[in-house]
Amino acid sequence: MAVKYIKARSKGKRVSVLIDYKKHLTTDKPEKSLLEVAKNKSGRNNQGRITTRHQGGAHKRKYRQIDFKRNKDNIEGTIKTIEYDPNRTSFICLVSYPDGVKKYIIAPQSIKIGDKIISGENAPIKIGNSLCIKNVPEGTFIHNIELTPGHGAQMIRSAGSFAQVLGKDETGEYTIVKLSSGEIRKINNNSRVTIGLVSNEDHNIVNLGKAGRSRHLGVRPTVRGSAMNPNDHPHGGGEGRQSIGYDAPRTPWGKRHMGVKTRRQKKHSTSLIIRTRKGK
Repeated sequence: MAVKYIKARSKGKRVSVLIDYKKHLTTDKPEKSLLEVAKNKSGRNNQGRITTRHQGGAHKRKYRQIDFKRNKDNIEGTIKTIEYDPNRTSFICLVSYPDGVKKYIIAPQSIKIGDKIISGENAPIKIGNSLCIKNVPEGTFIHNIELTPGHGAQMIRSAGSFAQVLGKDETGEYTIVKLSSGEIRKINNNSRVTIGLVSNEDHNIVNLGKAGRSRHLGVRPTVRGSAMNPNDHPHGGGEGRQSIGYDAPRTPWGKRHMGVKTRRQKKHSTSLIIRTRKGK
């Protein structure tokens, strides 16, 4: 397990559980040609009004351009580095191609410097390779799944996540996949996927230990509605500690939440979901 427990020299350090990056990463200097300026919006829209609460104050970052399409076919690339990306939970690795092109990809588990990867419709079943899902055998673990062929990976990109190929459907147009959430759904046969699991599988046991680390990540404090006044929140008011009421929970603007279904019933992809993540 590549996590580190810090000696309790303060209250914040006592419960801290952090990723030991020295055991995973090979460099701390990103490829300059693949960097973009990432401006912190702090949860505000184009009018400067807060539309998403509890955001702001993050450390300055630069965006790493990730190759989610993996459309450089039939050209073997070499893994040069494994790096930290402040914009995502997984690690990334730098791939160098013989023609001098360099690209970042999501780092799969157990990939090493010097490994060779390749993209293509009929690429071999090997960790890091990208190919059409129709050519992936049953039982294989995959990530970076395209929902629409050619649009780039949209699912299974976060740390430690994975999906498993279960087989083909009756029509032959789709492949049935089980996601890490438990959902079983159909994926277009021409969609590309990457073989393997996503790196940084220990991310779920990280404990930041103190509020300051959350502030560096851009997370501002959250105040409970029951601690507010009645003119600030539907849960507020009352003498001493009071329950939030029989008609709760609600948002600060009076809308129901927590357990309320928000998915559109006529959404296109509903017909592709065989079993939801709730087992229904």
